Order: sequence, then structure tokens, then C-alpha cells
Amino acid sequence: MDANEFDRISNLVVSKQWDAHDAFRPDGRTMLDMLVELLTPLKPLERVLVSDLLADYLVVWEYNEEVIETLNQIVERSEGKPIIVSPVKDFKAQKVKSGSALTFEFNRHIHFFPDSKFTFTEDPSSDRFQSFKGFRVLVDDFIGSGNQFLEMTEYLAENNCSSDANLVTAIVIQEEGKQKLEEAGFQVYSPHERTKSIKRLVTDEGYDNTDAYGLYDEIEARLGCHDDFKRGFGQSEATVTLKKTPNNTLPIFWYQGKNSWPAPFPRPRS
Repeated sequence: MDANEFDRISNLVVSKQWDAHDAFRPDGRTMLDMLVELLTPLKPLERVLVSDLLADYLVVWEYNEEVIETLNQIVERSEGKPIIVSPVKDFKAQKVKSGSALTFEFNRHIHFFPDSKFTFTEDPSSDRFQSFKGFRVLVDDFIGSGNQFLEMTEYLAENNCSSDANLVTAIVIQEEGKQKLEEAGFQVYSPHERTKSIKRLVTDEGYDNTDAYGLYDEIEARLGCHDDFKRGFGQSEATVTLKKTPNNTLPIFWYQGKNSWPAPFPRPRS
């Protein structure tokens, strides 16, 4: 890793404010340390590819701006009707979805909208949501392929519940997921719409398709991650970290595994 490469990564960390939590890391490592650890063992062309992916990487650790922007959209679209907000729920999983905390985030910002009446519930199958007469909103922190959302609507239908909603919102949504939800008849809003990251390098940055995917796949093969996560869950190619990094994100950035891969944005260990 030469001086120009180091300067580029250092400038990225500062410009994106990824060093904001450095002082609180118990191991004393900085975000720059972790990125250098990731990049240094790579071959020169691999380092360029990963650096280009990092240049477009989105980190949203705090949701204040996104929540207020989304509430503005909800209030505007509700046209004075009462509003109910429920998180998107994974009825098949035993774990609580990371997006479940969003109702709290929304609730603590509604004082900015004193003329709108809000109701919150934790479950779209609840009587409160199902019987609500007004503007119905489903919220999530991240929507990747859109499949999990559509599985929720199938579960609701199988249990004689409605999945009708006037608006589906997410802090971040992948372009593919948004398209699927719109094709299913939902109105969708997100302050951050994202395209597949390697695909973007091909379409916007002049990478050869075969070279870009070939280079990336060579790096990813060293992780030993499960096939489900290759190129991100659902082949989403996301480059996103929220309060937790979605598994739709390229695993070179979050997967640690048995090989102790130096992931700069690791997911919490279960």
C-alpha cells in the first residue's frame, strides 16, 4: 500500500466522518487502522477496486436527519389524515428485526409536527393497525432485495390480515427492492436509494464487467463465507452500514468468520 493509496483512504475516513467513534473503541484501533488492515494484504488492482467500493460506501449510525425527512414525507402525503406507523416484521424469525426500534425513533421526533396525529404499534397484524382508519405506514431501517417484506405480506394474507399500507419507508433501500415493492402495488419512500455497488462501478466508473466481478470474487473467496452471503445476501451488492450492517452488504466489509477476516464494519456476533 503506497502513500497515495493511504492518503486516499485517510481522506475518505475524515470526509465521511467514520472516525467519529474512534475514541470509544475499547481495543484502541481506529477506523483508519481497520481499513489499512483490510487493504494492505490485497493485490494492487484489488486495492483499487475495494477503495472504489469504499468511496461510495454509506454509513448511517444516527437516524435523526433521515427520520425527520421521512416524517416530512409522511405528513405531506397523509393530507391531514391520522397516521399509524408500524415496523416491518419478520414473522418467521426468532430474533427481533433491527428495524423494530424505528417506531421509537419516529415517536421522539413527532413533536416537530404538532398538527398531525400519530399512532404507533409494534406489529402490523395487531388489531390497532388492522382496524386503523387513516394513513397507514410501514417502516424499516433497510430493505435489500425486498423479499423479506413480501414474505411478511404473504404471512399476513395467510393469517387473514391485511398488508395494505399507504406508504412503505426505509432509512436505506436498494433499487432492486424498491422496484419489487412498487411492482407489488406499494408506494415507497427512502432518503437513501442505492444501486448494486459492483454494477455501479461497471456502469458509472468504466470498469469491465468481467474484470470487476472477477476481482471481487477472488477477494471474497478468501473469507470462507456461506454461499448465501456471496456478493451480499440475495446478491444485493450493498455497501451500507446502519446501526447494524445488513447482511446484504458485500461480506468483505462485515464477515469475520473462522479466518478472522479484518472486516471494518462487522455485524454483531450471535
